[in-house]
Amino acid sequence: MTALTQTALSGAIKSMYEKRLLVRAVPRMVHGRWGVKARLNGFGSYEWRRYESLSAVTSALTEGTTPSEQSAPTLTQVTATPLFYGAWIGLSDELDMTSYDPIISEISGILGEQAGLSADTLIRNALTSGATKDYSGDQSARASLDAPLHNITYEDFLKGWTTLMAGNALPVANGNYVCIMHPHTYASLMNDPTFVNMFEKREARDDASAIRSGFAGQILMCDVYVSSNAREYADGGVGNDDVYSLLFIGDESYGVVGMAGITPEDVDTGGPEGKPLTGAGVNAAPVEIIAKPLGSAGADDPLNQRATVGWKMALDIDVLQSAFIVDLEHTNIFSED
Repeated sequence: MTALTQTALSGAIKSMYEKRLLVRAVPRMVHGRWGVKARLNGFGSYEWRRYESLSAVTSALTEGTTPSEQSAPTLTQVTATPLFYGAWIGLSDELDMTSYDPIISEISGILGEQAGLSADTLIRNALTSGATKDYSGDQSARASLDAPLHNITYEDFLKGWTTLMAGNALPVANGNYVCIMHPHTYASLMNDPTFVNMFEKREARDDASAIRSGFAGQILMCDVYVSSNAREYADGGVGNDDVYSLLFIGDESYGVVGMAGITPEDVDTGGPEGKPLTGAGVNAAPVEIIAKPLGSAGADDPLNQRATVGWKMALDIDVLQSAFIVDLEHTNIFSED
């Protein structure tokens, strides 16, 4: 009887191990790219000021009569006070000695992705909360949106864009506004023949790779960006239908403020080992990455058994002009799934 079999010597038979780790699924982080940036150092808060426009003069002057003095323009002040965010993971000395993967580097990349996602989500939530609201299908509230009856169409897109134009919003860059939508929304609009016929696919304006930057193309003076981190309200509509947000962004519509050296940079870290997906700013860290080596705790770690890797950032986001940013809430072809 044969003694040397795979079963008998199972410990000697190893799986082939792929050294290159697979890329994790991380959304394109786009929401913070077009805000008015500010960084504090030595102050606890930051203030923006805006004087409102005066109305048009439509009455002719009367000969020899001085007209009434104009009322002073209204001053609007917006104050931002950054809050601090962070997270960390502990590592043991035994893990460091026995792990086949470059564990410190890998954990740093994972935490960097989390930091980027956290910043993008905080900015996204502030924008959708402070924007001018609009709803698909001529509805007036999120709870009344019902798929497929109120699935987004070109007409809804046109109304959202018109609301931004009517608010006298200036374009962000290149003469265009910015539009951020979920892939489910993009798929729904690509089923609308009018939208498809007017949509122009182009190369990304700010990056060599459109698929990495999230840039999809242009329509109605809008640069369209697609991100899976676009806001979704699970079960927010009629009959537990999911409701999605589509943002139209004009210039100086919102501000992003951080503190000293821990302000989130305008990069994302969705690439392998925490590298930016956009391919730009490769040497820029999105936040402060903090690594404490084994034994750094002194007497609290007498046998050098514990190390930590973490991140920290300071961030506040404020909508500066709600008329310059429109949030079109809607259902789409995925809302009933």
